[in-house]
Amino acid sequence: MAFNNSIATRFNVGTVVVLALLAMACGSSASTTSPTNACSPTPTNPECVNPPNLLTVTIRNGAYTPNPVTVRVGQTVNWLNSDAIAHSATDPGVFDTGSISPTSAHSANGDGVTFNTVGTYQYHCTFHANETATVIVTQQ
Repeated sequence: MAFNNSIATRFNVGTVVVLALLAMACGSSASTTSPTNACSPTPTNPECVNPPNLLTVTIRNGAYTPNPVTVRVGQTVNWLNSDAIAHSATDPGVFDTGSISPTSAHSANGDGVTFNTVGTYQYHCTFHANETATVIVTQQ
């Protein structure tokens, strides 16, 4: 009888170990196909490439989006031209991006406009007077 109990005990222990290993493998959520730095595009980071203090306004079909865009003091806004024609973003006496080439986020002033003063800024496209939008700057 001792011999049969020993075999039964080994069988039961072996079964428990195998079942435990299977359970651990099934419960694993690791995946080699999912990205390690997933990003969900937002209206101010449509390409998931912006650092935290850079917000993007997209120009598409002659409209600025988002409009208005709200930023905190010290944040920078860049304009991404998704149209096939040049645009700009200008608030006379405050900022002027210059011409932004089609399908580009690069403007004449480099990486965008940094807003350091609380306020509401109305801007427009110098090439298309009907294209207008607003930047609202709030305290940090």
